[in-house]
Formats: sequence, C-alpha cells, structure tokens
Amino acid sequence: MGIPPASNQERTNRSVSQDLSSFEDLIDPISKKMIDSIWRVVRNKHDFEDAFQEALGTVWKRLAKVRQHPHPPACILRICVNAAYDILRKNRRRREKEVSLESSDPIPDSGRDGAQRLQAREREEQILAAISRLPRAQAEAVLMRFTQEASYRDIAVALECSEAVARQHICRAREKLTVALSSLMPQSDQQTLS
Repeated sequence: MGIPPASNQERTNRSVSQDLSSFEDLIDPISKKMIDSIWRVVRNKHDFEDAFQEALGTVWKRLAKVRQHPHPPACILRICVNAAYDILRKNRRRREKEVSLESSDPIPDSGRDGAQRLQAREREEQILAAISRLPRAQAEAVLMRFTQEASYRDIAVALECSEAVARQHICRAREKLTVALSSLMPQSDQQTLS
C-alpha cells in the first residue's frame, strides 16, 4: 500500500518551515549589521525596536523576492535603512504637528558637559531631520554609505541602479546636506568647502 498524499495543511506546514529556515539563513549572518544600520539612523530605543520589527516583517513578506535578489544581504540592509528612514520621517511629521515643550526631556546639567551633550543631541536631531527631507533614494544611499560604510557597488546593488547613479545620489545628498546643515559648521569649515 502506498503512502497517502499529503494534506493541504501538511504541505503548508512544510512550506512555512522551509521559509522559516531560509529566513533564518538570510538574517543570522547579518543580524549585527542590521542592528547597527538601524541604530545609527534612529538612535532611540523605541524607534529602533519599531524599525527592526518593521524590517524583519518586510523581509518575511518579501522573502521570495529577497532570495532572488543578486545580493540578498544588501537588499536586507536596504530594507533596514528604509524602515529606519520611515521612522525618521514619521517622527518629523509628528513633531511638525505637535506644539509641545517636550516636557519629558530631562533638564540638562548646568555644567559644561550637560550643555555639550545637549548641543550634540540637537546637532544630531538636525542632521537626521535634514536626511529625512532628502528624496528617498538619496537618503538611502547616504545612510548606507555613512552608517553602514557600504561600498558604492553594494549601494548600487541594493538600490538596483548603476554604480554611477549610486555615486550621483550620494553626491547630490551631500550637496543638499551641506546647504541644509551649513548653520552647524564653523565659519572656517564653510570657507574651506567653498
């Protein structure tokens, strides 16, 4: 007597099990890079958790497409940057709508260290806000280049464009960021860039 045919439920369970194994095989080797790339963008525990979960969910939903990508790790890291970038944009839109004094922030130390930390935090927020205003491809390229230290080739693969276009995205993003953040640079640095 032959083996009875597998039920639909058994086939589904087997397929999910194979997908889960494939998912883990893709994520495990680069999980540290995923964490680092998201953290470098959002720099906030709650935003990090949201972005990381969003990235994992996106990879799971698009697992077949990610596996077929010419460089799956680059594709996954791009998904991470997108998730972090989306959180930045969502936060910027929320802040623009809010009219609050952010009373939840701790009062800065009256000493020099407290003032320096506050200035550094404000500078970081201005940089992230400027990046969130860039066109998506430019923001992704610049974030991959400067937070993940990705090569132009890896950026091109992740963005599914040529290396020349990836370089152009970064160049244009740098130009826009230089203008947007000129108030943060000391006068001597501004003259050097001119």
